[in-house]
Amino acid sequence: MRVGLDYRPALQNREGIGRYARELVRGFIELGFDGDLGLFGYTAAAMRFSREELGIAGTRAELLRLRLPSRVLPWLLARLGKGVDDLVGGADVYHHTQPNMLSVRRATEVATIFDCIYMIPDSGYLDPAVAERMTAAAKEQVRRAKRILVPSQYVGAEVVMALGAHPARVAVTELGCDHIARALPPEGFGPAKEPYVRTVARVDPRKNHLRMLQAFELLVKEGLPHRWIVAGPRGHEWQEFARALELSPARSRVQWSVDAPEEDLPRLYAQADCFLFASLNEGFGLPPLEAMACGTPVVSSCVTSLPEVCGDAAFLVEPTEHERIFEATRRVLMEPEIAAELRTRGIAQSRKFTWRECAKHTLLAYRKALEPEPEEPKLRHVF
Repeated sequence: MRVGLDYRPALQNREGIGRYARELVRGFIELGFDGDLGLFGYTAAAMRFSREELGIAGTRAELLRLRLPSRVLPWLLARLGKGVDDLVGGADVYHHTQPNMLSVRRATEVATIFDCIYMIPDSGYLDPAVAERMTAAAKEQVRRAKRILVPSQYVGAEVVMALGAHPARVAVTELGCDHIARALPPEGFGPAKEPYVRTVARVDPRKNHLRMLQAFELLVKEGLPHRWIVAGPRGHEWQEFARALELSPARSRVQWSVDAPEEDLPRLYAQADCFLFASLNEGFGLPPLEAMACGTPVVSSCVTSLPEVCGDAAFLVEPTEHERIFEATRRVLMEPEIAAELRTRGIAQSRKFTWRECAKHTLLAYRKALEPEPEEPKLRHVF
């Protein structure tokens, strides 16, 4: 079985999809599945990672790298009558790791859908035009792909109910977090110079920074000495948080790093007294698991995929009530027995999620996609 894979996000994107593409391929290599792996990437910009950093140097995985603007290749493939599977030397399966699907000529198609957030009407999470484009792209993925990979059962249910995918075509391939554990030194990092609470998330309405800021203001009012260190790029309507932060009575105790160096993340996770992630909607939720892997107690949301991913290893709260976020965080910071229990449970929970397992289940989905199947019955929505 030869596999072609859209490796574009791995070359540029430091966040979720880029991490997924890089670490999935590392998992394939760990399983010995690199001799039949064709990686395709094209961006006009230079690669942000070397082959050594990507983990493909010295392996049999083949990377075809084209320096072309994103709008050029679809036109070029159509003009030549070729598919992206032809460019990787032919493939039995071609895996689309992002919504922008390229044309495929012969290979069986597999696609990953990370969430359906763009289909929530009037959520304010995305620009309406962007949401419309993403919805159209997701529907195209469901129409073309023989197998739809999702990171959680929660997203699997959304793909069936919102996008109309047949359940038999949906496979859960949970993400891993062992990449962060690899970066931890055996001797640890030692204590921080001053105590802090940590959040890692793109700043947009979905990630709920405004309510987390309100909760932190109550912590400061309560007399706790902690700072709040936020790492995350600017997202949709980030200005709202920036304005609230400027007017906040706790603004001198908040540090927002828009482009935090990736190599600093393990230390900043590990030295935090608490990791706060009160997101309103997640397809998976990797940062809480990363924090758990670093031995940091986690306060997270009780909605969408987060209870599924965090299990009983996080203090789960209702994210629409900043008082509940405050109370949970205060208890973790002031009650050592709760923090210690969450650390122990968190380390155990994080070890359940590895990229090797993600790669193994992904390979099983590829093989399943190649099997002949009877015509699936059409789903009916009853209202």
